[in-house]
Amino acid sequence: DGSGRIQIFLKKDLIDENLYFLFVENIELGDFVQVKGKMFLTRAGEETLEVHDWKILSKAILPLPEKWKGLKDVEERYRHRALDLLMNSDVRDKFIFRNKMISRLRKFLEENRFQEVETPILQTIPSGAAAKPFKTYLNALNMELYLRIAPELYLKRLLVGGFERIFEIGKCFRNEGIDYAHNPEFTMMELYIAYWDWKKLMEFTEKIFEHLVPKLELEYDGKKIDLTPPWPRITLRDLILTKIGIDIDKATDNELKERIKKEKIIIDQATISRTKMIDELYKKVCRPKLIQPTFITTYPLEMSPLAKQLEGDSKNVARFQLVLAGFELVNGYSELNDPLEQERRFKEQSQQLAKGDEEVIREDDGFVEDISYGMPPAAGLGIGIDRLAAILTDSHSIREIMLFPLMRPKKEEE
Repeated sequence: DGSGRIQIFLKKDLIDENLYFLFVENIELGDFVQVKGKMFLTRAGEETLEVHDWKILSKAILPLPEKWKGLKDVEERYRHRALDLLMNSDVRDKFIFRNKMISRLRKFLEENRFQEVETPILQTIPSGAAAKPFKTYLNALNMELYLRIAPELYLKRLLVGGFERIFEIGKCFRNEGIDYAHNPEFTMMELYIAYWDWKKLMEFTEKIFEHLVPKLELEYDGKKIDLTPPWPRITLRDLILTKIGIDIDKATDNELKERIKKEKIIIDQATISRTKMIDELYKKVCRPKLIQPTFITTYPLEMSPLAKQLEGDSKNVARFQLVLAGFELVNGYSELNDPLEQERRFKEQSQQLAKGDEEVIREDDGFVEDISYGMPPAAGLGIGIDRLAAILTDSHSIREIMLFPLMRPKKEEE
């Protein structure tokens, strides 16, 4: 069992003859049996159980994959995860690591006086991030609901209520594409802390990784990664200028469109915007090239409706992303706590939604009302737990580190 392995020894004259032949003729790989007897050492010094009695606990009626070939096809492994875990100990070890990683993260936050909270998964307004939501329906109240895309607005309500250091680890849902870094259902950790700003939060992010990876080094996809802080910081504008030669403060919309075409990036022409083009160039061209930990800072205001404007800068906000091994791992910023400005930005998002863009942050009048009672200055961040676990276990897809990733039904595929 899970506690270890031991050899058993059956001999006809030491056990009931019927039990002996029942075992020899019927027990197969995958069966669960209970055995009783006494321990002895073989001549080779191996601990062995001399069986005096046994009974079957569970009978396997399907054969396990061949011992040496095993279960190797990726799709079949995801589809039959129970079998995958049974046959591949390295897969099982990854999930044990994931569990320990989450425990270490939770303990670190608690040691830093953060309180863990729970916020609704079923929501009347799917806000807190720019993504298309999943819809559902509550029969009891005859109302449409949404699965949360992020817990952000509820967590910031708790800041209004007097909580100063909070975090939540839980599921989020976004009705978008599936690839190596995205899954419709995923796990996020979000934290918020009153009286901090984005710069203090970047330093705290480095401390989180120091705690999770004490050696401050790892290998991903054959590349050595050095996590020794402080990590380099570069503005989004400078990154795009360095990587593809476009100044996002000066480039015209037509110049951005031409570069989008050149990079063969597909964007829905009905909802195309300057903000979306900049974001796609960053995500598809620049971000994959960043292997070592790097903070991308200073985002255009239009890309960050919930972030506080930079002091003395009307165009940009106090926001950062941590990129590691080409993944966006952390997104954080100084939180916007001006209710009038938040209301104005929500209106702008609603205009985009009216034009057909479903990947916007939904307007939430209740949130605006709540922060109108006074929300302390604060900073907050979100960490993608699945992406973090994938990198720390050298897994090339987050589906590798999800126990049961969403799969298309096999009959539909056929």
